[in-house]
Amino acid sequence: MREVELLAPAKSLEVGLAAIRNGADAVYIGAPQFGARRAASNSLEDIQSLVNEAHKFYCRVFVTMNTLLYDNELSEAEALIWKLYEIGVDALIVQDLGILKMKLPPIALHASTQTHNYDIERIKFLDRVGFSRIVLARELGIEEIRRIRKEIKAEIEVFVHGALCVSFSGQCYMSEHIFGRSANRGECAQLCRQRWSLIDANGKTLIKEKHLLSLRDMKRVEYLRELADAGVTSFKIEGRLKDIDYVSNVTAYYSDELNRCLGTEYRRSGSGVVKRGFEPDLDKTFNRGYTNYFANGRGQGMTNIDTPKSMGKFIGTVERCKRNEVFIKSVESVNNGDGLCYIERGELVGVRVNRAEGNHLFIAVQGGSGGGNGVASLNIKPGTKLFRNYDHSFSTLLEKSSSVRRIGARMQVSEVDGRLKICAVDESGVNVEYISEKVFDVAQNPSQRDRLVQQLSKFGDTDFLCMGVEYLGDRVLFVPSAEANLCRREALELLMARRLELRPIMEQGTLNLTPGYIAERADWQCNVVNELSREFYSGNGCSEIEPGFEVSKQRKGKAVMTTKFCLLYENGRCLKGKGSGKRAGSVDGSGALVNGEEWKLPLHLDSGKEQFLLRFDCKKCQMIIESE
Repeated sequence: MREVELLAPAKSLEVGLAAIRNGADAVYIGAPQFGARRAASNSLEDIQSLVNEAHKFYCRVFVTMNTLLYDNELSEAEALIWKLYEIGVDALIVQDLGILKMKLPPIALHASTQTHNYDIERIKFLDRVGFSRIVLARELGIEEIRRIRKEIKAEIEVFVHGALCVSFSGQCYMSEHIFGRSANRGECAQLCRQRWSLIDANGKTLIKEKHLLSLRDMKRVEYLRELADAGVTSFKIEGRLKDIDYVSNVTAYYSDELNRCLGTEYRRSGSGVVKRGFEPDLDKTFNRGYTNYFANGRGQGMTNIDTPKSMGKFIGTVERCKRNEVFIKSVESVNNGDGLCYIERGELVGVRVNRAEGNHLFIAVQGGSGGGNGVASLNIKPGTKLFRNYDHSFSTLLEKSSSVRRIGARMQVSEVDGRLKICAVDESGVNVEYISEKVFDVAQNPSQRDRLVQQLSKFGDTDFLCMGVEYLGDRVLFVPSAEANLCRREALELLMARRLELRPIMEQGTLNLTPGYIAERADWQCNVVNELSREFYSGNGCSEIEPGFEVSKQRKGKAVMTTKFCLLYENGRCLKGKGSGKRAGSVDGSGALVNGEEWKLPLHLDSGKEQFLLRFDCKKCQMIIESE
């Protein structure tokens, strides 16, 4: 039976605990420094607390140190790695290969998706180096993952849900190019979410001021079993900047789906039974609309060019609007306090429902009761589509509900020389034997058997869930309730201590620091920005090592993004004749022609302040965005 893992994000200790209590088998959290989400760093004390709680349930804590390091940061990063190891962190997720040249503790190393784990030869190289796990690029489909599994020994981790970067991870330099804020250093300005105009070679505006690079969110929940069968070990939810409600809801949903679809061939790496007070629903939490993103090949509809914000679930269309009253033709019920949104003249407009009477909605406006949103009055056109991006009832339910996770355990109780003997075993097969110090009298009343069993069954607010207590033998002891409680507590404490002793440990095998790189030249996209990284590539046969973008003096003409997403394909103008079902032009750059409309190449993206050249590598099916 193969072990699989649901991996959830943790912005903070509080969010990490919520992820565990809602079914995560592992969480990943940012260290005090050197994480790719600078706004989601955490203290060592908080990480220690998360580790202590997670390990009770055989859950794991991974720490992200997946930024590029400068030379003056190397010694500090090495010291931090040792501290993380000492507090029991299970693995490090890293990007900078210079870390491999440090003096490291025996902590498991995972190759972040930031190491550009898309090309099979690159992935095989990292496997030969000895990474215990490789986090694959989001762009890889199920069949590609299946082939990779046959080629490498390392565990495979894949993203299954959450926000998508339009660029290959680790290969986006636009933010650094424009603002000096490196995405590889945790400072991404998210320029892919802003408005862009698409301009052709003649200066004609083909698409004006739309969010052309803003991808929908990934949702691969329907592919969990296929991914497991393809060899995936870890199913990863994106979102180290997401709040506790988001993480609780999404983790709970995927945990339930994993339990449902995996069958008897797989088992979860974590243990424990989850009880929660809400029914998870992906449509009721933040999302930009969903895409399976190349799971089974290329498709259209990967972007929502109208807005990069969460629109939520479609709830109906407007029939008429009068002042602050809106009458709708609904497909979903609307409740007081809900947040609704719609597109008006290319902008996302949000409103709040003060009162809902069926399909008759009273909207909060400027100066109205319950506060306003800056809208003095409404004039929503009939036929406008309405979406709910804040479900008040669901959010209130999430806030009030308290998910708990308990480890199933059973007890067999008997008498030994007047002492109470408890044999306890948990759902993982861990077992202990406890014998009371105190000697008890034999009970005269036979009903004492049932009373003692009932008393010992009260596991209360411990980390264990009682799955049954059985009294063996004919000699029943008279054990006062207070003493029974003490025996139960000490037996369960002994069981937890034994669990922690036997907890499966992630191990890092011996690293091979000189397996030979896949090329004689390590170009600038290898992201070499420190001396240790340079030493690593030099030791692997690279005679030429270009400095990474962040430290390079020559940036002109370099790709600031490389992406599998293609604007030509998305708009039905694929140069290979796909997308629209017609041959749209020629691959020599003469233009993309569909239904008589020519897009004269080369194309440019224009923000009003910055302009970038688009190139299309049709052989690789990739779009390259270059600085000019």
